[in-house]
Formats: sequence, C-alpha cells, structure tokens
Amino acid sequence: MSTAAELPADGLTLGAIRKELRNLVAIADSAERPKADVINPPEHSMAGHEWRIAQEAPFAARPPMWIVRSVDDSETRDCVYIAQPDPYVSYDWERQLDFVCMSPLDARRLAMALLAAADRAEHKALGVTRLEDRRKAGGDR
Repeated sequence: MSTAAELPADGLTLGAIRKELRNLVAIADSAERPKADVINPPEHSMAGHEWRIAQEAPFAARPPMWIVRSVDDSETRDCVYIAQPDPYVSYDWERQLDFVCMSPLDARRLAMALLAAADRAEHKALGVTRLEDRRKAGGDR
C-alpha cells in the first residue's frame, strides 16, 4: 500500500514538489533589494542613488551598462530614471545615455514583469515545469 507522500497530487511526484520548494526558497533568499552601486554627490547633475547592471554581451567590446537612478532633486525625486544601453555603442556614461523617466508604480510593474519573465525563461531553459504552468495547462485556476 502506498503512503500519501508517495501518491502524486495533480500528477506531481513528491520529488517534483520538493524541487519546486527548493526553487521557491532560492527565490525568497535572493529577494533582498540590492544596495546602490554609486551615490552621486549633490553637485552631480542627477544627485542621488544609482544602480549599475552590466549586461552579459559576449559580442560587445565592453559590457553594456544599464543605469537606474533615483534622484534627490525636489522637482524630479518622484520618478525613477532608467538608461538602456545599445550593446554596439561605447558610451561616455555620464554624458551620452538617454534616461527614461518612470513613475515608481510603473518602475515596480516593470521590475515584477522582468522577474516573472526571468523565472519563466530559467524554468524553460532547464526543462522544469513550474507549478503555476502545470495548473494552467490542466485547467485549474
């Protein structure tokens, strides 16, 4: 006779559930917000905190750098500024990047969409079906 732990729930094995739990714990452990890479001083044109994300681009001479800023200026501090680099262009990081201005709400929505897309891409690359994809495929909601 089988125990409840050996019976698949909705077609899942205990091993699949454990693997998914390990993935969820790993995500939770990496959920801490990163600290700013640079704090631009008051005399800087965009004084405030800056996060730099070097994009992996083996075809580029230098890694393209994404820059995300929150500024201290009273007229513009209610926005998030994001510069998306072109990997084929070498930039003077202080003068040539174009920043897109976003409300904090839109920036959070973008960040969550990036996390969700990254999670799905990793699972697809590893050939691991996520629990939420399995439920959707089976019609459960």
